Amino acid sequence: MSEQSLPTLPMWRADHIEPSPEMLALRANGPIHRVRFPSGHEGWWVTGYDEAKAMLSNVAFRPPGMRRRHSPRIR
Repeated sequence: MSEQSLPTLPMWRADHIEPSPEMLALRANGPIHRVRFPSGHEGWWVTGYDEAKAMLSNVAFRPPGMRRRHSPRIR
């Protein structure tokens, strides 16, 4: 995917409660989107509850070094 075709976050809001028109338009096209952050890094913007829950519970999406759910703790 080219750099030009990725939406860039943050998309500024008119107020602090309502999403911006750009966010609403993107969300209307589905719950998961590849985006570019202000730092230039690419990532995923997930807006659907079920999709976010599935993604957050999947170990493949955890940062390196983050312990697994049932792994022993070192004291």
